Amino acid sequence: MTDPDGPPAATHPVEPGTQTVGALRTDPDELLTGRELRRLTARAAAARADAGPGEIVVDVAYAVVSVALATGWVVGLASMLRSTLDPGATAGTPVLGPGAVQALGASALLAFLTGTAVRLGPVGAGSGGVRWWVPTPADRRGLVSPSFVRAVLLGGVLGAVGTAAVSVAAGLDVAPALRAALTGGALGLLLVAVAGLVQPSPRASGALARASDVAVAAVPVAGLALVVAGRSGLPALAAPPLVALGLLAVAAVLVLRWWRDLESLGATVLRAQSSVADQVGGAVLSFDTRDLGRALRRAGAARVRVRRPHRFRAVRGAFGAVVAADLVLLGRSPSALAQLVGLGALTVVAQQVPGLGSGFGLFAVLVAVGLGAAVLGAEGARTAEMAPVVDTLVPLAARWTRLARAVVPTLTAAVCLLAGSAPLVVASGDARWAALATLTAVVQGAAAVRSAYREPPNWGGPLLATPAGGVPTGAAAVLRKGPDVAVLGAVPLGVALLVGTAGWGAVLAQALVAVVALAVATHVRAAR
Repeated sequence: MTDPDGPPAATHPVEPGTQTVGALRTDPDELLTGRELRRLTARAAAARADAGPGEIVVDVAYAVVSVALATGWVVGLASMLRSTLDPGATAGTPVLGPGAVQALGASALLAFLTGTAVRLGPVGAGSGGVRWWVPTPADRRGLVSPSFVRAVLLGGVLGAVGTAAVSVAAGLDVAPALRAALTGGALGLLLVAVAGLVQPSPRASGALARASDVAVAAVPVAGLALVVAGRSGLPALAAPPLVALGLLAVAAVLVLRWWRDLESLGATVLRAQSSVADQVGGAVLSFDTRDLGRALRRAGAARVRVRRPHRFRAVRGAFGAVVAADLVLLGRSPSALAQLVGLGALTVVAQQVPGLGSGFGLFAVLVAVGLGAAVLGAEGARTAEMAPVVDTLVPLAARWTRLARAVVPTLTAAVCLLAGSAPLVVASGDARWAALATLTAVVQGAAAVRSAYREPPNWGGPLLATPAGGVPTGAAAVLRKGPDVAVLGAVPLGVALLVGTAGWGAVLAQALVAVVALAVATHVRAAR
């Protein structure tokens, strides 16, 4: 900078390699690179921190123990599922073989990994970096390199570990499971690289997110096609070593191309990634699954162009208007419709897997699928909870408004549960299974509305000691609102599945429980 008492700035000679803006001069050699800026920030943060060598050792040991416990938990769960899905458990019944189960499960896992990666970034600088680093002239590659390395490692590790866990659960031997792990790691790295390459384009990122949703939903549809075609055998997703190494080489080329294109990340893209990452992190820390789903849906949402507006000529009254609005909202979500089709196919495919075709296994599948389908139809209720003015503008009492919000979730749950009851009706010739499924869909719709309107977590309650640390009891209690009605309200269906007969007593009990579930879900506390 110039001396205020010296001659005017224009009289100073301009040295080669410098830029002059008025009275200011900058030297490119003195500018901080992205890596130097990150190190300067880290040194400043370390100078203000009180952590010593002992605390660092404790943190590292805690991380190592946590990884070991998580690995043991995954291995134990995979072994338990392997014993449950033992093909010898139900001899003589048409089931999907281990290779088919592994191929379908690994495909769904990799598609889900791709969708999650493209929604979370996968590369960013954090909220602080967006505010302080991005406006500087530092290079973008140096600023986002830590998140780039993290995304590459997570893509390969999660692809390999997840595919290996699915292979063990499906019942593959050691050699095919190792080949599947190598193949899954290469594919996971390749798909994450593709997600990183499309990140600079919001339109391409949204398209890839929706494509991943459709791919996840297409997996059970493919399984249903195998069952209908009578092909229970399918080769596992375990390529030969040379093919897997070829996939790994292609993934390495894409990762290198991704690294070279990091400079194209604009401030708008990094700001959007930071917003989604902050919302997801807050939802995970607060155990708020509703906010977590909202953040992931917003990240992959598409701008729907309405070419022909709906006139709603058949709608009569405020109640019908709320139902029609929820139906239009569902129809304008291609991902939700695809997932609904996939969940319906999953209820049929799951019955071809040993351990899930009857009894408690089938009960767990129907409850989980029914609640998931009901949540897909409860987008209107979740939007109304986020913006209460939406329900306030409707000329209905609060209880009737929530009852109207439960219509579409009930319909979406009924579609999937009726598809799941079709094999039972065909096998037994008893149509009362369909009646039980329809009444259970009413319970799942009520559970979805109860979950959508639940209050935010209460962090003022006492702490509950867990291996993962202290958890406020108020925050943990929020998670049960919705699933509690879904599980308890489906007890008559569970009893019928365990007994193996759908009697009129079970149908009557399910109808009474459905009425109680609607009363609980539509209950509104009086204002004080």
